[in-house]
Amino acid sequence: MATNQTTPPVMRRRLGGLLRHFRKQASVTLAQAAAYLGWESTRLSRVETGQYLIKANEVETLLKAYGVTDTAAIAELAQAAEGGPRQWWAAYDDILPRPYADTIALESSALTIRAYFPQLINALLQTPAYAHAAIFSSPSESVRKNADSFVQVRQARKSVLTRADIPVVLQTVIDESALYPRTSTASDVMRDQLRSLLEISKRDNITIRVMPLDAPPHPGLTSNMTIMDFRHPWPSLVVVDHLRGGMFLEEPEDVAAFSDAFDAVLEAALPAEESRQKIKSYMEGNARG
Repeated sequence: MATNQTTPPVMRRRLGGLLRHFRKQASVTLAQAAAYLGWESTRLSRVETGQYLIKANEVETLLKAYGVTDTAAIAELAQAAEGGPRQWWAAYDDILPRPYADTIALESSALTIRAYFPQLINALLQTPAYAHAAIFSSPSESVRKNADSFVQVRQARKSVLTRADIPVVLQTVIDESALYPRTSTASDVMRDQLRSLLEISKRDNITIRVMPLDAPPHPGLTSNMTIMDFRHPWPSLVVVDHLRGGMFLEEPEDVAAFSDAFDAVLEAALPAEESRQKIKSYMEGNARG
């Protein structure tokens, strides 16, 4: 039987952010809101910033006080406060950096993911051998030491794309340069990876586009991006990966800017069928497709 766990940190922050949003929308001060629960305002402030836990019935009390009548939103926030079954990635707590664990938690609840990451195949589409090569290239000795475990994590993450209950809709753009094996010894690994891309791209929920070498300048030249969308009332967010982990952007203007940037990336990329032909050409050994 699965054991329960508390709400993951990233979900606590998002829950607190929505509670703050509804409170301000109702023009209720922090002190007034805290009084509804018999709390000090500092305690509620820490709930709103994701530092403290809050119970489901307390969430419902606050939302009622704020005049929220959206039953779906109330149910979602109350459920988030309850936590849930222990998730598979908890078994890797000793090696997973917090931003990485947060990203996995978000992926597991996302409805759609739009992603562009120059030079690498999207992590959700990597074969074990390709993932091992990518992970083992890390400058971190700790990461290299635990490469096998990180490969297991990366393979487990892929389950969101094939689960029976509402699989994630993935739209990703891959640079043409990422289709080329870096060394002669990597050719078999790359060929298997490309074959896997062609196979999984047959799924209705997965769209793979290739950014050609002669593409015009586009916003993806300055930043990688992963945009996730969720069930109501959870807001969309952006994940920007970097060497030390990842950065989460949730302000509406930030999400809008990256959504526009991703649309521009899509416009510069090859259409889906041409992308499949490009991947097939590389798989067959034609370097420039």
